[in-house]
Parts: sequence; structure tokens; C-alpha cells
Amino acid sequence: MADTITGSTIADRYRITGLLRPGRMGDIYVARRADDGRRVCMKLLDPGLFHNDEAVKRFERESKVTRRIDHPCSMRVLDFGRSTHGPYLVMEYVDGETLSDIVSDGPLEPLRAVRIAGMIALALKAAHAEGIVHRDLAPSNVVVANQGNTDVVKVSDFGLAMITEKSADHTETNLTAVGVRIGTPTYMAPEYIEEYELDHRADIYGLGVMLFEMLTGHPPYEGRPYKVMDAHVNGPIPKPSAENPAIPSWIDDLIESLMTKDPNQRPGQAAEVVMAIERGLGTALEAVDYRSESAPPAPTRQAAPQASAPLVDPILERFIEKNLGQTRKEPAGPVDRSACFVVEEVAETSIAARIGVKPGWLVQVEGTAGLLDPRTYRIIGGDRTYRYLPPQGGEALVHRTTGVPVGILLQRSAENIRAHYDPLDPDPDVLMDLWKQGSWESLKELSWRTLTQQRGAAGLLNTGLFAKFLGSDKPKLLDHPAMLFHGAARMELGEGTQGMAEIIEYKAKYAAHWPAQYDAVAHYYAARDKIRAGSRELACDLLRQAHVLTPLKQVERLYDELTGEELITTPWLGQTFTDYSMDELDTGHPARLSAVCGAMDSSQLLCICMMGGYRGNADYNEFMYRYTNLAAFFPNFLFGLHVVTTATKRDVDHPEHYDGEDLARQAGVEMMVLHDYRAFVQRAVKPGRVPMVYLITKYGMCVHEGQLTEIDVWDALAVNGELRVQNLQNG
Repeated sequence: MADTITGSTIADRYRITGLLRPGRMGDIYVARRADDGRRVCMKLLDPGLFHNDEAVKRFERESKVTRRIDHPCSMRVLDFGRSTHGPYLVMEYVDGETLSDIVSDGPLEPLRAVRIAGMIALALKAAHAEGIVHRDLAPSNVVVANQGNTDVVKVSDFGLAMITEKSADHTETNLTAVGVRIGTPTYMAPEYIEEYELDHRADIYGLGVMLFEMLTGHPPYEGRPYKVMDAHVNGPIPKPSAENPAIPSWIDDLIESLMTKDPNQRPGQAAEVVMAIERGLGTALEAVDYRSESAPPAPTRQAAPQASAPLVDPILERFIEKNLGQTRKEPAGPVDRSACFVVEEVAETSIAARIGVKPGWLVQVEGTAGLLDPRTYRIIGGDRTYRYLPPQGGEALVHRTTGVPVGILLQRSAENIRAHYDPLDPDPDVLMDLWKQGSWESLKELSWRTLTQQRGAAGLLNTGLFAKFLGSDKPKLLDHPAMLFHGAARMELGEGTQGMAEIIEYKAKYAAHWPAQYDAVAHYYAARDKIRAGSRELACDLLRQAHVLTPLKQVERLYDELTGEELITTPWLGQTFTDYSMDELDTGHPARLSAVCGAMDSSQLLCICMMGGYRGNADYNEFMYRYTNLAAFFPNFLFGLHVVTTATKRDVDHPEHYDGEDLARQAGVEMMVLHDYRAFVQRAVKPGRVPMVYLITKYGMCVHEGQLTEIDVWDALAVNGELRVQNLQNG
């Protein structure tokens, strides 16, 4: 193909200048961009695979997977699409050699080999953080360039990557035939050879094999493929120092830990590999990004200009500085994970982001014990102290604030739940946290104990006791999301038919009684079931419905996997909100939206909660608790609250749905319940669910639509601040 393709122009933008190297599913070429003449790498699918649906899907999937990894040690994707020459993938051009070519010239100097392995581990760390397992890590998929006498490492070829958040039955059934292994036997992990099962630790095993090869000039196991695979499973782990006594013993130990047969005995994360290498080298690893005049600049995120100095809102900045509190660092010491929260999300502009908190960090909050409750909005108190613990180790960050929401969402750690959850006091939010963290065995056990109202051995996964429950006890507590989560755990653990039956029963009989986030989980599994049945369009529709109910990362990623598009279900976001005039239920006085907005300051936001024909439900109650807390700490930004409903009376059968509203009134929150007696506004806005919460600027623009977490408030304040500064700059 190289002879015929060279000189061709792809997609009217890229002129092929020559073959760079062959690839697994297509050759890789050097090309020039038409607009600036700079060199890029272009991967074209082999024409013999154009009519192979699996190959085309896998090739297109590579672009979607790789673009999610933004790290100097990972090959960056610049563009992708289809042309008359078939699917193509455009990557940054790196003037270097594949690691396989370098090793073919002989063993590398030991410390250089370890540094290259460390760079690869940094790339794996970034990929694993996105839930991506490379699955075909090999020297031919690593490019090494020299820049300033320093090795620059780029990991490429994610065409066989696996997305760990997706179930094996979805990912593998669609892109791999049952019983067929993919990858290179020389670098294949034992568990994949034996059980066809793997996770991110398989990449760590492959890295160990590659490091051995860099040190010796050959892989640890050689011969016919079946002999190599048998050696991976049963053979001893060789020591590279047996061939080169100059290799330090710590490198022998490192390879032994990486290539341990049992994945549970290997380093659990690529970050641990990085730390081990840094300890051995006695210096930190620095990921050097590749730059040359002939290389295209690294892609930048569209949001970057918004973070520039001219668009910083001075009012929001002063608020952050005023409430920043005090921070200090101290030795972390032993960490009891059973007493820790986990940071689920951090608002980009917030106090937490300012002090450097990241998702995945462990958190200890002063004054908490037992089963933790991440719903800090339930308690409006004074000063609060957070102790943040980075998962990769190092110093703890201690932060004391005035109690203001700092811009994080927390969830209980799986260890905290296993130690303290009481099935007789069944809070479904606890099971939701287990589900989000993928602790399937624990979720299956604790949800069943909830259904059967059995305490069992607290904090222990007692297989015998659990088996007794399954064999003899029948569910007693049916109207509870525990049924949903038990079904979800069974699906994730390979019991798809039985698990889906429980999810369907929950959805049909009980979902309406509980907050919408649980129904969103049910929609997610219903979509996966439709995918298995071949109903892709129906699955996409279910995922869109789930996203309206509650945004979930699992839903967003599955939708991206199916469509390659971002899941957007917020039609009013960025639009001028519809005006209205309605009577207040409590006083009968009229309230016009435009008049209310006219009385606002440009830094303030009005909150509108659409309830339709309801006056309250479980989601509304939780929203009112959250809003009351937010109003207490953001009084200069939140102007007031409008609850828009066609119902005039509370639901007498569920008085608990109004605890949050009563608290808001007692706290003096500025709020009005407006009677949309003919549902004019509801029909104009058409909210996808109730309650649907909107934040509106002084000028009527919607800057938030959906729920209202503290993340949402920080994000909306940042957007409103940018708009305000833009308006000032424009005169």
C-alpha cells in the first residue's frame, strides 16, 4: 500500500510523504499538514480490513480511547475520521525509534532501561486513571526519541485497549470473539492465558517483561507461542543479573514484583511502580514532553483560554481568598482506610482545587466516626478540618476552613462501608458508593444482607455465612434499592440473567418510591442488556434518559463508546430562560421572573426548581437540604429560590419529603413557591425530570441545569463570573 499511497492527500488536509513503520491493523505514515506544512503521523486502516466490521470498530475506538489520555508519555491524537482511503488516525510526529528497534541492537545500560520503564509506567498511570488497560504493551508500541540528551518516551497503539468501567460481557462480546485472546504472547499476563481475565495489572506484568528485555536484549521466555505461554504461567521468573552481574539487586527485585504470577501480589497501581523506580534511582522521574520545529504543537483543551487572567472574576477570587482557610503539610503515617472518605470529584474553580486536591484522594474529616456520611450539607456548622491523603503516598494536607463547601464530592471508602454498614439500618446511598467504586463482591453480600435483614459478621466477607443466606433465607425487604444493587453486582460478577431479572423487578415495582439516581442505575443496566440484544439505538435512548435522571460517569462512558459523542441532555444551558409571571402560594403576590432578575447584581444567580405536578418528593427533599446549606455559605451569590409547581398542597402521605423545605424556612432562606396553575411554564421548559434545577443570571441566561451539588454551584459561579468579566471588557 505504501507505494500507491505516498503522495496522496487524505481528507484534503494531510499529504502522505512516506512510510514510517508497519502497524497491527494498518501502516503508519509520515504526512504534512496542508495548513502549516508540519509533519504528523498518520495511521491508515489496512484496506483488506475495510469490510471487517470488528476491525473498523476497533480502529475507530483507538482514536476515542487515546484522546482521553493527556500525558507527555502517551502519543497524542490530533485528528481522526474517514476519507476515500478509509478510516485514519492522526498523531503527533516524534522523530525517534521504536523500543523494539533499540533493543534489537543489544541490551540497554541498566539505569537507562529503568528510566524508560518509569516513563512507560507514568503513561500507564494516566491511562489506568481513565479506566483504560492497554492490553498489548510491547516494545513495538513504544517510541523513544532523544531531546537534550534525555530519552523522551511515547506509548502508542491503544487499538486493543480495554475499558475497565465497561463490563467484560459488553466490551469483549462486541469487539472480541469468545475464547480468543488478543495481544502479543511474549508479553501476555498469566491470568489472561489461564482465565481469559485481566485488568490494569496485566499491563504491569507486560512492563516487567519489557524491562527484562531491555536489560538483557531478549524476552524472559522464548520459543514457540504455546511454550512461551506455558512459561508465563508455570516458569520461574529469571533474574537479569544472571546475565549481567552489574545490574543492581533492586532491579532484580523490581522485575520479580512486576512479573509475579499472581496479580494480587503485583504492585496494585502503576503509581506504585513509579515510586519503586524513583526509590531505586534516588531521584524523581520527570516526564519530558517532545518538542521540535517539525512537530505539531501539543493539542490544548478548549477550556484553556477561559482560565487566562483576563477572564478571572475578581469577586469570586476574593471569595476564595477570604474562605481559603489554613493549610499545612504533615507526615501521613499509617492510614486507616475504614475511617476515610474518597474524593469523587473536584470543581475546577473552587477552594479545593486551589489547594491542590485531586479526585481519588482519601479524606478524613474531623469529628467523624463509624459509618461516614458524605452529605456534609446535612449539618451546617462552623469551622471544619479536612485531612487529605494522596493515594500514591507522601505528606498529608491538612485544611481548616470556615465550613464553606470547598468544591468536592465525597463518597465513603469501601473499607469504611465493610467495617460499619448495618443492613438493619439500610441507607441505599451506602450501596451506591460501593457501586460507584466497583466493589462487586462486597456489594453483592451487603445488598443481600439488606434484603434478608441479616447483620452477619460486620466488616467481613464470610463466604460460608453468605452461602447460608442464599440457600435458606428469603428476601424480607423488597421495596429497597438493595434489590437493584444486588442485581447489578450479579451482572458484574457474571450472573447476567439472574441479575437483570432483579433490576427489572426493582425498576417496574419500586423505582418510583426512591430518588432518581437509583433509577438511573437501572436505566444503565437496561441499556447494557439492549446492547447484548443488538438494539443499539434503544440502548442510546436509555442512556440519555439515565443522564437526565442523574449524571453518572459509567453512563457517559458507555454512551461515548457507542456513539463517539458527548452525552448532552441540557437544552436550556447557555440559553435565555423563559420568562414567567405567577402567584406565590404563601402570599398570593405575583412574581415575574424578569423583574426578579432585574433586581439582582451581575454576580448573583437565581435558583429555579421545577416540580411540575408535584409539591415534593424524595429528590426535592434532598435538594432543599443542599440548597439551604449552599445559601448559608454563598449568600452573596445565591439571590433566592423559586419552586415552580402546579400542585398547591403537600403530599400528606409523605411528610418526610418536606423536612428540607421546613429547614430552609426556619433558616430564613429567600424562597417562593410559585403556582403554575395552567402549567404554562412547565410546558415551555419541558424538564426531563422533577425536580429539575436551573441557575439563572441577572440577564436570564441559564448557567446550570440538572441537580445542584456543590460542584454545580462552583461551576456555575465560574461561568457567570467569566460572562460578567466579558461583558465588562466589551464595554
